[in-house]
Amino acid sequence: METTWTARKALPGDAELIASHACYREDDVARRAGYAEWVKPRIGARKYLGLIAMQGGEVVGGAGIVLLDWGPTRANPSGQMGRVVNVFTAAHCRGQGIARTLVARLLEQCEALGVREFNLGATPEARALYAGLGFADYAPEMRRRVAIEAA
Repeated sequence: METTWTARKALPGDAELIASHACYREDDVARRAGYAEWVKPRIGARKYLGLIAMQGGEVVGGAGIVLLDWGPTRANPSGQMGRVVNVFTAAHCRGQGIARTLVARLLEQCEALGVREFNLGATPEARALYAGLGFADYAPEMRRRVAIEAA
């Protein structure tokens, strides 16, 4: 069965939709309102570039890149880094290349803006998708997280 879909630019009015993609797990539902509030002005300021995949009137996918002011490095003299986030494909549309296409288009847009460095967090299921787009494991980083105290 051949299916067709189109992509459109994410708009500030899509903030709640994007938040549902970002906070899709049951234990993340409480974060949705805060995420929507955070992402909305960033879409308007072009600090969050996003694409929404539509099939008919239904949202079947989405992806975004947050542009971070990272500071110039040897490999990235522009100082901006793109963080790939909120990659989503509806279960009944997986395997059609929607996520791959959306992310590839966003990478092209960012590269046209001079962004040369990108990172992301990948689930085990998505590692092959990102490897196919040129992402590689990067082990030298370390992370420190401070626990959030319950109110």
